[in-house]
Amino acid sequence: MQIFLKLFDILPNADSLLSLEPEELAGPLLVSLESDQRIDLGGTISFNFMKTSLEAMSREMRQKYPHEHDDEILFRLMEAWQWLENEGLVAPRPTSLSRERVMDAPIKYFVTRRGQKIATTADLEAYRKAKLLPKDQLHPIVADKVWSKFLLGDYRSAVLDAFIEVEIAVRETGEYSETDYGVGLMRTAFNTKTGKLTDFNQPAAEKEARLALFAGAIGSYKNPFSHRDVNVTAEEAAEMIILASHLLRIVDS
Repeated sequence: MQIFLKLFDILPNADSLLSLEPEELAGPLLVSLESDQRIDLGGTISFNFMKTSLEAMSREMRQKYPHEHDDEILFRLMEAWQWLENEGLVAPRPTSLSRERVMDAPIKYFVTRRGQKIATTADLEAYRKAKLLPKDQLHPIVADKVWSKFLLGDYRSAVLDAFIEVEIAVRETGEYSETDYGVGLMRTAFNTKTGKLTDFNQPAAEKEARLALFAGAIGSYKNPFSHRDVNVTAEEAAEMIILASHLLRIVDS
């Protein structure tokens, strides 16, 4: 029962549990698994154990988790469990893949080394965010100055800083003045006739497109984030930061 005592402490009623997506429920479930002293690198657990624990729920807990929700809860737990397994946070014991499975014994699992690094639901949220924005795939400047803000959930600052770095890179590479900034700087630096960062080997249409790309990105993502509080999701912020990273690589080239 200890596993579910912890889970129900995090999610105090059936509605709160059933409202979560698999990747959201996975956090409380993993933390609950690790709260049981039997769950360590060498420990094991089966999904049948979770089912048995649910059925053995106390009368007090049943007031918040009525019997009629049992099947639905188990479906949701299995979805979350599958997400944990797909992410490599839990895994079958090797013996479960051979002798024990042949004997029709329940497949047993353990929390992996990666899973053990996630001690709280906040840790899992950070893990999910890191997957949205893989640090090793970002331009080094973005990885150094922006990634940590993204992980902390400061999406507005992360996006703004990413495009400020694009602006700085364009200004320094083109040796422009500190008074040159924003969309105007992009139009100057990538001017199809005189721009210092223009690739004059490109066809005219591509030079126009490159100018529009940089001017549009700065106008769409740096300027609004500089002047007002823009609401942005983690997914949207990740896409914007990846674009800024790509622009920096263009400037490098």
